[in-house]
Amino acid sequence: MKHLPLILLMSACTTNLTVSDASPGEPLAGEALSELLTGNTMYISVPPGGPGGPDGGVAPFHFAESGEAAARLPAGMTLVGTWRLLDDRYCADWDNGPKNSCSGLVETTDGYTVVDVDTGEARGDVVEFRSGNPEDL
Repeated sequence: MKHLPLILLMSACTTNLTVSDASPGEPLAGEALSELLTGNTMYISVPPGGPGGPDGGVAPFHFAESGEAAARLPAGMTLVGTWRLLDDRYCADWDNGPKNSCSGLVETTDGYTVVDVDTGEARGDVVEFRSGNPEDL
């Protein structure tokens, strides 16, 4: 399936998105990954137990076109830093958190899962993408 226009991507829940030729279980790469992240906010459903949200919850991550990044963890902490795209991953250097934290978006039959590229562990499921920075991060 070919890439959908960005406006369609931003108005739909990720369970309805298909933006690449990747099969379920394969990471997004290149232009498809850039279209979803650059200038947009990704909402990740974080499972319970992590340091940023012991009870879990939804965390918005904003990826500015300028390379700046910000995220609000379920426990309320806001991370700020910079981000960059590599072929099949995005990496963040948080000023007040981990450095060179790299994740990939793996397409599933229901949407996307955020996966730590070093460990292969799922960090959470993408709930939706929104254009811009609606959370004012």
